[in-house]
Amino acid sequence: MPTIRIWALESDNDAKAARCLANKLVTHLQLNDISIQTVENRRFLNDRRIRGTSNDKLRKAVQNFLDQGEYVIFVIDSDSPMSLHQRRREPNSFINQIERIVRDRSFDGRVFFVPAIHELEAWLLIDCLGIFCYFASRRAQYRNNCRDKVLTNQSFVRLLRNSQKGNTERIVETEVGGNGPKEYLEEFSEQILRALNPNIPQKNVNRERYHERMSPDLAKYVVIDTETLRRNNSLSELGNVLAQFK
Repeated sequence: MPTIRIWALESDNDAKAARCLANKLVTHLQLNDISIQTVENRRFLNDRRIRGTSNDKLRKAVQNFLDQGEYVIFVIDSDSPMSLHQRRREPNSFINQIERIVRDRSFDGRVFFVPAIHELEAWLLIDCLGIFCYFASRRAQYRNNCRDKVLTNQSFVRLLRNSQKGNTERIVETEVGGNGPKEYLEEFSEQILRALNPNIPQKNVNRERYHERMSPDLAKYVVIDTETLRRNNSLSELGNVLAQFK
């Protein structure tokens, strides 16, 4: 059974969410006997056995996983073209470090890079109904058969129809620091909370709306099937990488 390490250098929450989605891809694609694990950034940064510059440390850590017979898939947000250009100008940015490792011929077929275009939240947004159920399931009446119950409420259906993008990679900031998938998901979650309770106080909305720490649990509600997977090519690419281990 091959072991594949999902490594999101920017966020352990992203790694856990990506692992959940990867396991759903394994099921959808009917891949057998694949173990999906993550790499904890805190443990990597504090590992005194791995010394050297940031480039050396990352390369040595990758080599350690490969020496154990494992594979590594790096996942980071690609951001907008403007943000990406800025990051490429930084010699030791994560994306530059990762691309140097992936280009290393000694790692061929064992280390992969799947950028989440433009943010990992774009992967979650392939299934707005699942996102709705993440927030609705906090209420007792929606904990069972949530998807069916939501679809019987026409106001909920209208919100879903207006919010679901056909291609979630097109939810992109128009300027550095502008709104992207993360902000789109934050706003959508506020709309969900108000749809569920029109009288909800703003302070409750601020507390209960989407925050990045929610992404691993939210990913559990996202359905991956032929229809939802068509909404994001970079998530499909993660599936293509996993399919190599069939």
